[in-house]
Amino acid sequence: MQRVTAICELMLIATAMSHLATAADPPPGFQVELGVRQLFLDDVGLERVEGLRRVVNPPQRHPENPVVRPDQPWEDRCQVYGTAMYDEEAGLFKLWYLTTPRDRALRPLDLGGGRVRAPHTTLAAYAFSQDGIRWAKPALEQFPYDGDTRNNLLDLGVNNCEGISVLYDAADADRSRRWKCIYWDHGSGGFELRDGKPYCKPGPDDGLCVAFSADGLVWRPLRENPVLRVYSDTNQNLLFDMRRKQYVAFGRFGLGRRIARSESTDCVHWSEPRLVMECDEADGPGTQYYGAGVDIYEGVYVAMLWLYREGGDAKIDTQLATSRDGIHWTRVGERATWLALGDDDSWEGGMVRSVERIIVRGDELYVYYCGVHGPHGRPGHPPVERRHRTAIGLLTLRRDGFISMDAGDEGGWLMTRPFVPPAGRIFVNAQVEPGGEIRATMCDADAVPIAGLERSGAIQGDVLSAPLVWPQPRPAELSSRSLRLRFTMKRAKLYAYWFEP
Repeated sequence: MQRVTAICELMLIATAMSHLATAADPPPGFQVELGVRQLFLDDVGLERVEGLRRVVNPPQRHPENPVVRPDQPWEDRCQVYGTAMYDEEAGLFKLWYLTTPRDRALRPLDLGGGRVRAPHTTLAAYAFSQDGIRWAKPALEQFPYDGDTRNNLLDLGVNNCEGISVLYDAADADRSRRWKCIYWDHGSGGFELRDGKPYCKPGPDDGLCVAFSADGLVWRPLRENPVLRVYSDTNQNLLFDMRRKQYVAFGRFGLGRRIARSESTDCVHWSEPRLVMECDEADGPGTQYYGAGVDIYEGVYVAMLWLYREGGDAKIDTQLATSRDGIHWTRVGERATWLALGDDDSWEGGMVRSVERIIVRGDELYVYYCGVHGPHGRPGHPPVERRHRTAIGLLTLRRDGFISMDAGDEGGWLMTRPFVPPAGRIFVNAQVEPGGEIRATMCDADAVPIAGLERSGAIQGDVLSAPLVWPQPRPAELSSRSLRLRFTMKRAKLYAYWFEP
């Protein structure tokens, strides 16, 4: 194999950048931690790429979609502006979603004890599943709908609970606070009729709110609510950044159809929201971020962006963006659509919006999403006739499968940036067609192949976790030196690589 001389130029891979709210450069450096998979969502770990394409791989829709349908009197729709997760301790999939009363017209919802909600109030609901496909809506006995608490509604929010995001924090010493959620509560000014339809009126108690729970079902709102007096409809995202040791929230947060970020050390006191993403001219006239599902996957922020083409067909589909710090963002794969719309006449023909959690189940990823028939309504346009009610579906894809580096018949290669390797063997997640292969070369920091590690054994077939094997083991003296990896590929897709003990 021809020896590779020092490589100093950085190849500009065709990846469009989102408009950033700050002119500062992303944090420098490239680190590879033991057990953390290295994906190809951005160029941070890449020095040079030849003959390969970065491909956005769409997820698969479950054949039984939609898996959560509106089938109760309090469910005109089932939608996620919400959270889905897998609770390892309980062995259950759990879903917090939003709904609105179906049979209410202009009649306010009387909760008893002098509590009243607007006719079109948004309600938080809960469901659970053993397999992620068949869902149960338990009687929680806490929210009086028409005087009856035998429903799956959560007593959360005062006026109109919208965009609930739930986080389980097992490290919190206070068990009563291990379940955390944020939501937008609004309508404290009452409601009014416009063109015969009820609308919430802004009031002094509107804003982003926080609640805690011991079980994720019975919630205790903060006395200090709202923690941010901002307008933040659609969804919210609550995460914990392990590296920064901070709670992080994403939402509109008063900045319109753009993505803002706030931080907290205690999930009570939150920083002033900071704009981190907005659409630009390359997205087309009138295109906006309607919202985003944001999660941290293998140490990297992944945003599933809802592209709302208000200046076009008014429909919403989903693209990907990524970040190493949650502040500086890169649009992935030349802004290719990741989650496309269904057929025009289907339940998801007008809008598709994902939740924030990426659930790892064995060799698959589960992502839940909301489907809407028909485009978004707009002033000056005819009312949208929706022949299907809003429901929730399930997406699956192979683990690490968002993006792959693809090689065709001519082959190609990539070279990583230098990094200090952790102890352990190197594994890859890859898909190789017949007649193709993937091999690796371990190089020093100057990109010169290391003797005995010039050419690994071939990776072939469809492998989710295959070790790279060289004729001889890696010398112990290399454990503290900066190295590079060069992957040479033909007729193959490379999804990720990582180190394991």
